[in-house]
Amino acid sequence: MKKSAVGALLLSLALVLPALAEPDGAEGPVFSGRIRLFSSVYAADNPDGRFFSHEAGQFAFRRAEIRLNLAGRVNDRVSYGARFDAFSYPGDLLQSSQFPESAFLGSPASSEHFELSLYEGWVKVDDFLLKNLDLTVGKQRIAWGTADKIGVVDNLNPIDFANFLSFDPDYFFERRPQTGINLEYFPGGSFKIQFVWLLQNQVSPLPYGYTALAGKFFSLGDVVVEKAWDDTAVQSAWGSRISARVLGLDLGASYYRGNLSLPYLKSYAAGLSGSGVFYYPKAGIWGLDLAGELGGVGFWAEAAYVVPEAVQGSLTVPMIVDGTAFTYQTRFSLFEDSYWKFVAGADYNFGGGVSINVQYLHGFFDEVDYSDAAQAAFGLRTGMFFGEPEDYVLGRLEWKFARDTVRLKAGGLLEIVGGRTALALMPEAELRIADAFNLVAGAFAVVSGDRDLTKFGAFRDDGQVYFGFKLDF
Repeated sequence: MKKSAVGALLLSLALVLPALAEPDGAEGPVFSGRIRLFSSVYAADNPDGRFFSHEAGQFAFRRAEIRLNLAGRVNDRVSYGARFDAFSYPGDLLQSSQFPESAFLGSPASSEHFELSLYEGWVKVDDFLLKNLDLTVGKQRIAWGTADKIGVVDNLNPIDFANFLSFDPDYFFERRPQTGINLEYFPGGSFKIQFVWLLQNQVSPLPYGYTALAGKFFSLGDVVVEKAWDDTAVQSAWGSRISARVLGLDLGASYYRGNLSLPYLKSYAAGLSGSGVFYYPKAGIWGLDLAGELGGVGFWAEAAYVVPEAVQGSLTVPMIVDGTAFTYQTRFSLFEDSYWKFVAGADYNFGGGVSINVQYLHGFFDEVDYSDAAQAAFGLRTGMFFGEPEDYVLGRLEWKFARDTVRLKAGGLLEIVGGRTALALMPEAELRIADAFNLVAGAFAVVSGDRDLTKFGAFRDDGQVYFGFKLDF
């Protein structure tokens, strides 16, 4: 069913269900939403950039966004919610070598591209079949873990890789809702047992022109993206989590079984241009998370033990011996048998509107632990996209004043690759002009880092200044 048909059906149900509801407990629908304009321009010339080619002052990414939320109750036990997103942006000023929007919105072929999408839509039944068992069905965001945006156990919703690379702060680590069945059982106190079945394999939205981008990542000519499942296979994923509050700590243990949402280089054929095949591997991920507070300092930590699918990689090299041309192929395990990712962080409110948030991360969302043979064959390493796990420090200092009408943020990301580092700064200022109407301005700038040997150092000449507004209703 097309997105528009699904959206129309859900909207019709949301409007009709309240009319059919029993009087007791019926509410809504209640409407809310946001109108948002975001526009960024490049701060410097970069005519021969690795990923972007631009001049100073040229538009980088732009979007006009309208978000509509509706929620309500059919009765005391049944509730529903939906979110519709409409995007409109001019495509004629955006270069084809860049990625103006997520791939799920399609490419901006026309001068004024517009699309309405169902971002989220669900129905929840409390006390389903038995008391304290809740069922939620539909397209939904199911967040696991305790970290601030960059969790390593938050595995049920794929990262939006396209919008991440636009460096839009509202979408920098966004995860996309997925269609699934979510069962939550509350046996007593703070104890919860959760089981989730996702009805399809996860696929992260990729940038427009991703195959060309992947070619730049790995210096390839031709790129093929291969799916991780057979047509006859069950194309789904599932996860389970147990959580409780014990001795003032929020504790959780989880397991996810499904595919990784990003494609990884599986085979490479050397030649004049070189060609690669990318693959969505499956994995089992065990997770632990905790959160608490001590002396006014909030803290959290997560650890994920990843057991990837046993994928065979291959390298094909043309050779000439005694005037005879032939190809030589070597095969090897693509990943290590298992590896860890983890994150730990803390925040503190100093009073007077000043607060700080700091996190230490090992293993970015795109990073996996390759075998030694795969690293040698493909040139995979730390300090590159889709490379080996590396370390990061992310922080944010925030100051609200003038009765919270002004908010200043000083954000940053420090990438640590052995003895090398890259530093990205993300300052932002927000001014509330009237109730629910805010003006926003900020920047994304990589101020240090090797352009070839660090991930974010590659964007040193792609600094952006952005501005826009938000109107909530």
